[in-house]
Amino acid sequence: MNKPARGRPRSFDAQQVLGIVADCFRDGGYSATSLDEIAAATGLNRPSLYAAYGDKKAMYLAALARQHDAIAQSFDRLDAEALGLRDTIAALFAWSIASYLAGPHGARGCLAVGTASAEAVRDADIRAALDRTLALVDTRIARWFVRDGIADGAGRAQLVGAAIHSLGVRVRAGQPRETLEAIAAQAIEAIVPR
Repeated sequence: MNKPARGRPRSFDAQQVLGIVADCFRDGGYSATSLDEIAAATGLNRPSLYAAYGDKKAMYLAALARQHDAIAQSFDRLDAEALGLRDTIAALFAWSIASYLAGPHGARGCLAVGTASAEAVRDADIRAALDRTLALVDTRIARWFVRDGIADGAGRAQLVGAAIHSLGVRVRAGQPRETLEAIAAQAIEAIVPR
């Protein structure tokens, strides 16, 4: 026999609200983002947030998992375009720059690299989530090099990933799009064979 659900049914879209939660963390980082800020941004009270996502750390981990899934979907879209290697990596850089520059309060960079790296030293769960995202990026980029028969695809993929992560940090430092695009173009020239 099933027990009836307790309390009122949710009157909000949990994934949409998680996007707002992720935006809060992406803007302020994990430690500096308060539950009061999250509640104000989402329009939900703390009990509703706790019921939907758990405590602050669980919310943050859910936001990181959401970002991981979004990155995987972006790689899927790039794979579906069936571009050449250089064009695919150029598209990845363009998508990364556009994503890093977007935000209601200005350029924010990457949720994982920009915020999780600060917390990963002291928290094994956050460290594992960050590592999972880095591994995803490395693995998916490496496939493109391997597909094109390029030697040391894994190493080259890590260099592309490192350049992308650097762009995320530079965005948070306020560097302009033109600088980011120039770095991306130089990285492609240095890493991706013609």
